[in-house]
Amino acid sequence: MKIVNRKTFLALPENTIFSKYDSYCFGNLCIKDETWSNDFIFLSFHDAIKNESSSEFFDILKEKSKTGEHIEMDFESYGRDGFFDEDQLFAIWEKEDIVNLIEILKRCI
Repeated sequence: MKIVNRKTFLALPENTIFSKYDSYCFGNLCIKDETWSNDFIFLSFHDAIKNESSSEFFDILKEKSKTGEHIEMDFESYGRDGFFDEDQLFAIWEKEDIVNLIEILKRCI
């Protein structure tokens, strides 16, 4: 893993795995998609809930947290960052990190 500034991050290719980084804390695990000038598109794993709207997203979570029922995931729904924080740092997962994560995830199947 390495920690980079926003300018370096925006220059990285699509499919870069990252977390936002701030004061020794890591944000959610994400996959970078396109860079749009000073903004970017990404997939965040922590809220990849299949839904048609933000209100449905919250309704699903409210209901399923009460019932314990399965929540369908959507790993193809990307969003825009839109924060434009020039001081934002990013923790970038390197190839070795990703390979190790895949191996650990395989144990969970």
